[in-house]
Amino acid sequence: MFGKYFYNKNIRNIVILFGTIFNDITIRRTLSDGTIQNTLKVPIAYGPAQKYLTRIEQGPIEDIETVGLVLPRMSFEITTMNYDPTRKLQTTKKIREVKFLGPLESIIITDNGAGYSNIPVVEIEAPPSGGTQATATAALGTDSNADKVVSITLDNVGAGYTSVPNVTIKPTGNDKPSTAKAEANVDANTTTLQTAYTPVPYNFEIDLSIMVLNSDDGTQILEQILPYFTPEFHVTLNEMKTLGIKRDIPIVFNSMSTEDDYEGDLLTRRSLVHTLSFTVQGYLYGPISDQGIIREVDVNAGTFSDEIDQQLVNIDIKPDPTTADPDDTPRNTTTTITDS
Repeated sequence: MFGKYFYNKNIRNIVILFGTIFNDITIRRTLSDGTIQNTLKVPIAYGPAQKYLTRIEQGPIEDIETVGLVLPRMSFEITTMNYDPTRKLQTTKKIREVKFLGPLESIIITDNGAGYSNIPVVEIEAPPSGGTQATATAALGTDSNADKVVSITLDNVGAGYTSVPNVTIKPTGNDKPSTAKAEANVDANTTTLQTAYTPVPYNFEIDLSIMVLNSDDGTQILEQILPYFTPEFHVTLNEMKTLGIKRDIPIVFNSMSTEDDYEGDLLTRRSLVHTLSFTVQGYLYGPISDQGIIREVDVNAGTFSDEIDQQLVNIDIKPDPTTADPDDTPRNTTTTITDS
């Protein structure tokens, strides 16, 4: 039953998201007169705090002469993952996203711009790895439209586009025009519809360990973190790129504990560890399925029961033309109704 391979990188994305939030924290060490002695960026890595504390206990490593060069630092790890029934939506509901697989069909000008004396350059966003870059040429008008972009011709339609690429029209020479704008139209004859069932909500319990040598280093780090959590902090995550899903993920601060590790007399502190507990409310997705575009609907309508079985009408609906793309405008359909 579980033999179909899929990997959506949901857990990996949660780890990256959490680590990214805390990867730009710095501390300053000052002299008694307030002069800044040095500024340190606090490194962060995934792993248990005990791993780094053990390294400290082992003493100097290679060219590291003092423990002071190792701390401060932070580490984090997922401790538990729990299903959250309070956020569960209807299980059979599907998420759908159109997946383009073809070349470009055309480039449509949405704003002609003005003030061009030289033919501008048309830049088209590249397709994913393995695709072929599309290229195009712009043309200026005549008479009253001589300074405007009136058409864009595809020189190479490209291949392998999985989304509508961005089109940029860049002036050349000394032109400083009112910039023209355009949009690409992907040939969707081979378009498929990607579907996935509603994701399953999980709470990721993550511990962030802050390891420092002295209390001032620790309080500097804590004051750069705690004010943002009230008790949650929202971060936008590109949750499922293939389905175009972005979601604001709540990161909830739960509690903090502090542990001192002394060696020798009480005035000598070996390490001070603040452990912050967080809950990241994420989601796990199942496999994604591809579904072809439905290009004809044929319906038999009538009265059907154990006693009566009578077809009254046949309704056939198809796009016109049958090769029409989902983004074509206008989109027409042909409906044929046949009485029995």
